[in-house]
Amino acid sequence: MDLRRFYHVVLKDDALADMSVSYINDDYFMSKIAEKMKPGERRLIKKLMKVRPLSGFYEITINPGEYFHLIKNRIILPGGEDSGFIHLEVVRRLSRLIDIHEAEKRYEEKEQSSEPAYNALKLRITLEGAHTPVWREVMVPRDFNFYELHLVIQKAMGWQGSHLSSFFGKGERIFVYALEMADGFRMADGPEHLLASETEIAPFLTRAGAITYVYDYGDDWMHEVEVLEKVTLDAPGIPEVLRHKGPGPVEDSGGVDGFREVHDTIKDKAHPEHEEWLLWAKSQNYKERYPKKSINRTLEKIFRGKEPVTESNDPTVDM
Repeated sequence: MDLRRFYHVVLKDDALADMSVSYINDDYFMSKIAEKMKPGERRLIKKLMKVRPLSGFYEITINPGEYFHLIKNRIILPGGEDSGFIHLEVVRRLSRLIDIHEAEKRYEEKEQSSEPAYNALKLRITLEGAHTPVWREVMVPRDFNFYELHLVIQKAMGWQGSHLSSFFGKGERIFVYALEMADGFRMADGPEHLLASETEIAPFLTRAGAITYVYDYGDDWMHEVEVLEKVTLDAPGIPEVLRHKGPGPVEDSGGVDGFREVHDTIKDKAHPEHEEWLLWAKSQNYKERYPKKSINRTLEKIFRGKEPVTESNDPTVDM
């Protein structure tokens, strides 16, 4: 049984099956799952790799609460109280990515004590919870502040900057705007409050590996900002979008659930409201094709000055 048919048959929900297959076919998302798997889950994958099922998928016995990440991410599809199904192709992908992750971890541990100098960071910005993988890879200077990173995220994702936003670390909340920070209530044991224009990105991102960026507190668009690589460039002053995947989210569409509904409608030319919704989405800055060159030209205009960009000198205010 092929992968797509397997998910359609077992899940009995075409939309959910298509979404699951889309994620499973994306090595980045699968590698994130491989990183988070518990030792028992990894042992299961290795064990299954030694046996090839005639049907194309395995039926396995599971205990309640076991294989948390595999079940949560629809790698194992529950088939009853103590049984589940997992496809051979998914096992193959995970086995390969587990091997890669373990090799990378060993290498990082070996190199950790003698880290070379770098002047730029390659980041991946991932829209969390979207119905299809949506991410952008960007290169930014090491000495950027969080306000500058905020502007890069806004342009790379296609946001219009008409709502409030913040960064959240493990023990910090970094406010984009000073007025919001002044009004923000901080509990004694709550996260430290910092201002984006006054806080450099490198110490936080290299220590934590990733940080969360939230845009529009009503729709709650959550983005994971992850460090992919520390890089040394000849001229690291201008940020740049390197790679991208997935559609641009639609502003004011109600978060990821509303975005899914809007995106499904504007993709379906036979839908009775296709034209109306497409016109509205375009008014919200939606682009049918990702305008990478245009975005990079905009980033060049914003960051071509010698001084750091802050809330007080933001050139996008007049753009």
